[in-house]
Amino acid sequence: MECPNCSFENVADSRFCENCGQPLERACPNCGQAVPGSARFCRHCGHDLSQSAPAAPSTVPRSAGLEAIRRAAPSAMAKKILADRERSEGERKRVTALFADIVGSTGLAEALDPEDWREIVGGAHQRVSEKVYAYEGTIAQLLGDGVLAFFGAPLTHEDDPERAIRAALAIQEAIQAYGRDLVAAGRVPHFQMRIGLNSGLVVVGDIGNDLHMEYLAVGDTVNLAARVQSAADPEAILVTDNTQRLASSLFDFEDRGQVTVKGKSGEIQLFRVIGERRGAAPARGVAGLDSPMVGRRREATTLLHLVDEVRQGRGTTVAIVGEAGLGKSRLIAEWRRQAQGSAGAAPLRWVEGRCLSYGSTMAHHLSTGILRGLIGITPESTPADAATSLRATLDRVLGGEAENVYPFLGHLLGLELGEEAAARVKYLDGPALQSRYISSYSLLIRGLCAESPVVIVCEDVHWADPSSVELGRQILPVVGELPLIVALVMRPEKDSPGWRLLESARETAGGALEIHLAPLTEGDTQELVRNLLDIESLPDDLRQVIRAKAEGNPFFVEEVLRMLIDQGSLQREGQGWRLTGDVASLEIPDTLQGVLAARIDRLPEEAKRTLQIASVIGRTFQVRVLEEVIQRQRSGGRTGAG
Repeated sequence: MECPNCSFENVADSRFCENCGQPLERACPNCGQAVPGSARFCRHCGHDLSQSAPAAPSTVPRSAGLEAIRRAAPSAMAKKILADRERSEGERKRVTALFADIVGSTGLAEALDPEDWREIVGGAHQRVSEKVYAYEGTIAQLLGDGVLAFFGAPLTHEDDPERAIRAALAIQEAIQAYGRDLVAAGRVPHFQMRIGLNSGLVVVGDIGNDLHMEYLAVGDTVNLAARVQSAADPEAILVTDNTQRLASSLFDFEDRGQVTVKGKSGEIQLFRVIGERRGAAPARGVAGLDSPMVGRRREATTLLHLVDEVRQGRGTTVAIVGEAGLGKSRLIAEWRRQAQGSAGAAPLRWVEGRCLSYGSTMAHHLSTGILRGLIGITPESTPADAATSLRATLDRVLGGEAENVYPFLGHLLGLELGEEAAARVKYLDGPALQSRYISSYSLLIRGLCAESPVVIVCEDVHWADPSSVELGRQILPVVGELPLIVALVMRPEKDSPGWRLLESARETAGGALEIHLAPLTEGDTQELVRNLLDIESLPDDLRQVIRAKAEGNPFFVEEVLRMLIDQGSLQREGQGWRLTGDVASLEIPDTLQGVLAARIDRLPEEAKRTLQIASVIGRTFQVRVLEEVIQRQRSGGRTGAG
């Protein structure tokens, strides 16, 4: 079967081109199901394909089912895609491709009326698309009963591999429930799905008003995802090592070893996704290498002074602001270690809540995370455990007032309430319920502060959900009245909902203390590398590589070292380390690609275009050269940038 995109001759039963990854199947004009290009009759409905003009395989089949699924995309997500489509078209994007397929679909379809089978497949596609959209992925193709989705194009996030795996887990859960319903209704004997994921590059093409997106696979990004899917067991999720290493700290994986998959000459490393690691956070640092905190002595001293003050009854709101990778979380961890390790000092109640990059639509995600910490329940706690802890905490700190608070905080936590408590919540509209959340939350915090000083750390506030932001804005004014520290840890993203928390804190009577983190100096960077590698002096070539690639960002320093070690370019030699091979053309580590790409995509159109042009000119150049190139482009000249 010849690929219409690259003319490569594939084996007869190929669904994707083994050379370029493009789909080789076409849609039956009668039932919309995928059929091989050589088929004379549709195996699903029996339609005579010779009576129809053969539809050449396209990069994205325009079936009615696919268009309906795209129309169902959340409006906010669709607006993002359409607003940025001109900036995305023609760009190389690093994506995680998810391919999901129904197990044994041919046998199931043959036993059913074509219309019944189409309805069943449509229900599966709907459930898959809902989970893909929940993590801001996009549906690229429907191939018969299979679904291809991208995480990273056209919308880019720094954690797209994580999002793809979470979506895959959610898809399997939804399809398993759907399958049970189908079997119980007697419509099919079984209904299962297998999923494969792979990370790599695609080039984004034209994006239509209906979110139809053309794309060109680079290498075997898409094809390998399909091959990995075919190697998975029913109800399993398999990922390549390209994807696994980018999310290894967040999920549990089973190493499936080196596996031979169709279309690949060599073996590939595969992993089965077992599940999420509860409470896990993205990993930082290099395994086996450690360093004391470097370059943040002044900031740490300031934070410890706040702890001294809160122990004397004076509360404050503090914002730790810095770009990704500058060490905000490390500073918080060091602050906590020293604050709670002070000998003879009054104990602190320390609570941390973390926002999620995909959590902006998860109402009260930050609020409930902090509430769970305040009452001492863990991610592994059951609803019964949570109810017991909430009741015990409220009785202890509020006494008789607990009965008036429990229904609302219990409802906020999603607990099953008794008939009397549920009745107090049932008839409240949204604003009234939010008001009771706020008043109940405030009473709990006041009660806990009467027992001991409290520190509440809100991580990644730039991703905070609007409901939590509004609740927080109403509570911040009381911070100065209590032995309470509220720490807002965020990036300087002034258009995010979370930035309003800082603005509200500034307007309170006590204001807000702001700590803005800057990149490490060259001396601090060298000290960090010396500590990590446990050597007294750095080789000149290593120092130059670190300075050029990391530019004072501690996270970037660690990831560059990790990549050099993984690639064998940095090897231990006795008590020291030695760079081997040519590192002048060292690429940016995959772990940083997403962070940088997501940040670039958030730039205004003019700034992003300028950056793209500057990247073609080179790393160092005179401003007048850039100005001249931009001027020529605006005048209709060709720059070669794109």
